[in-house]
Amino acid sequence: MKKRITIDDIAKLSGVSKSTVSRVLNNSPGVKEETRKKVLEIVKKYDYIPNIIASGLVKKRINALGVIVSDITNPYYSVLVKGIEDICRAYGYGLLLCNTDGRVIEEVKHVKLLIQKNVDGIIFASSKLESPALNIMKNNVEYFIFVGRLPSVYEDYDYVVVDNFLGAYMAVNYLISLGHRKIAYLSGTWNTWPNVKRFEGYKKALEDNGLEIDNKYIFNGDFSLEAGYNIGLKVLNMQDRPTAIFCANDMSAIGFLEACWELGFRIPEDISIMGFDDIPLSSFRSIQLTTVSQSIYDQGAFAGKILIEKIQKKHKDKTQIILPPKLVIRKTCAPLL
Repeated sequence: MKKRITIDDIAKLSGVSKSTVSRVLNNSPGVKEETRKKVLEIVKKYDYIPNIIASGLVKKRINALGVIVSDITNPYYSVLVKGIEDICRAYGYGLLLCNTDGRVIEEVKHVKLLIQKNVDGIIFASSKLESPALNIMKNNVEYFIFVGRLPSVYEDYDYVVVDNFLGAYMAVNYLISLGHRKIAYLSGTWNTWPNVKRFEGYKKALEDNGLEIDNKYIFNGDFSLEAGYNIGLKVLNMQDRPTAIFCANDMSAIGFLEACWELGFRIPEDISIMGFDDIPLSSFRSIQLTTVSQSIYDQGAFAGKILIEKIQKKHKDKTQIILPPKLVIRKTCAPLL
C-alpha cells in the first residue's frame, strides 16, 4: 500500500517549516501569499488528507461524533443515522458509525473503540436496559446522548426518545375501537426500553377496556423481519388465533405480513396488523402498513444537534426530549366483521 503523505513531507517538498504548513492548512495569517500558494499546490498534487486523530490529540477534539446502533440492516436505523448525519454535515462534523448486532459485548467494544479514536461525543442508539457500556461512558466520555433507547437508569443523562407507552396505547386502543378483542402482541427484544414501554402500553389499553391479558397471545420476537415471519406462521396456524396483532416494530409486522401472504390470508379481512416506527418501507404500495410514527429522522437530528451544541458551548445542562407518537392509518387494519 502506498505510504500516506504527511505534513512533514509537505514541508520538505515546499521548502518551508512544518509550522508554516500548519498555518496554511488552518488558513492562519502571517504567511506570504507566494508561500501559501506553493504549499497548497503540493497539498493538491498529492491529495493530502489531514490526520484528524493526530490533530485531535493536540486539539483534544477531532470534530467527529461516534454513533452506535443495534442493527444497521433495519431501516429504522438508516433513517435515524441520516438525521444525525445531516446535522453533523451542517456543523462540519464527521461521523463514525458502529453496529452492535444487538450484543452487549459489542456495545462495550465499540464504546472503547470510539474513546480510543478520541471522538468529541457519542450518540448511543443501541443500549440494553442493563449495559456495562454505560459505566464506561460515564467514566471516560464527557459528552454523550441516548436516542431511541434508554438504559434502566436514565434520569441523569441526555436523551431523545418517543413516548413508546403512549404510542402502543394508541395503537391497541385503535384496534379495540375496530371491534377487536383477541389482540396479540409480537414483542421486540425484551431487555430494551422500547419493548418494555410498548408492552406496558399494550397491557394498559387492554385493561382500560376491560379486556384480560391472555399469555397465549404474547409472542417473543427480536424486532427482526425473520422473527415476524416465523411467529406469523405460528400464529396463523393457531386453533383460536387472534383477530389482530400489534407488532413492536414495523420490520416484524412486515415479516408477519409475509407469512400471511404465503399462507393465503387476506389482509385486513382475515387478520389486522399494526406496526410501530413508520419506516419508509411501511408506506410502499404493496404493504400500506398501519403503524405508529415515532419521527425517526427528527430523533436523530435532535440528538445530533443537542450533542454538538453541548460540545461547542461546553455546557452540562441536561436535555431530555420525549416526542409525541402519531397513529398512521393505512390498509392493514379493518373493523372486525
